[in-house]
Amino acid sequence: MNIDVAFTPSEVQAVSRKVCIVVDVVRATSTMAVIMSRKPGEVILTPTVQKAVKFASQQGVHPVLCGERGCLPPEGFDYGNSPREFVDADLTGKTVIFTSSNGTRAVADVAIAPHVLLGSFLNSAAVVDRALDCAFRDRLDIMVVCAGREEKFAIDDAWCAGYIISLLAGGIPADENFELGDGGQAALGIYGYYRDPEKLFTKSGSGKAVLEAGLIDDIPFLLQKDCFTTVPTLTRRSGNERDWGFSLLV
Repeated sequence: MNIDVAFTPSEVQAVSRKVCIVVDVVRATSTMAVIMSRKPGEVILTPTVQKAVKFASQQGVHPVLCGERGCLPPEGFDYGNSPREFVDADLTGKTVIFTSSNGTRAVADVAIAPHVLLGSFLNSAAVVDRALDCAFRDRLDIMVVCAGREEKFAIDDAWCAGYIISLLAGGIPADENFELGDGGQAALGIYGYYRDPEKLFTKSGSGKAVLEAGLIDDIPFLLQKDCFTTVPTLTRRSGNERDWGFSLLV
């Protein structure tokens, strides 16, 4: 098994042989872990606001529109992209459609992978367990895919990816062999170098945008580890046996 990190989705190759863990820690994949914990009936991700609005207009029952552009909810949306918004949200049985600037685009970029999971600090242990189960069962490699910011490297995603790599490496049985790619080694180095995550995140490009939007409390919230066991998983149908599946509208 090969375990690696792509610091932007464009770096991913041979995606059909990989379990992809998409990381947009500030904030889409963090927020999706919380949304899934609220037991929605169906969750649909789409890369554009236009597609989200068009889909909503075609439904007999208006779905819950969630997401952001410039860190704030687009006009007419019910919720933004702050994970804190959804902690007590009533989403039970409802259809949720979600779009974001970077995370949903990254998911679309790797959608042909046999397994696409959404990872963050909030669900890190659960997503690592699921990724390893899928990889061993189907004899696949694992790629942690950083969403990045505007299709460029994002230090916050890289730092989170390094933490996830450390959990993946620690979760492989001693009698199993694996190789850690250059990107994975680099992400581990980044994770080991920075010792003040809140400072790192507030000074990152994504973090600064969140602060400018007046959402400073999002940063310490999304740095919490293993608050949720939900693993948002791309499915080719609505839902899955664990009710954590989402579909993709492109």
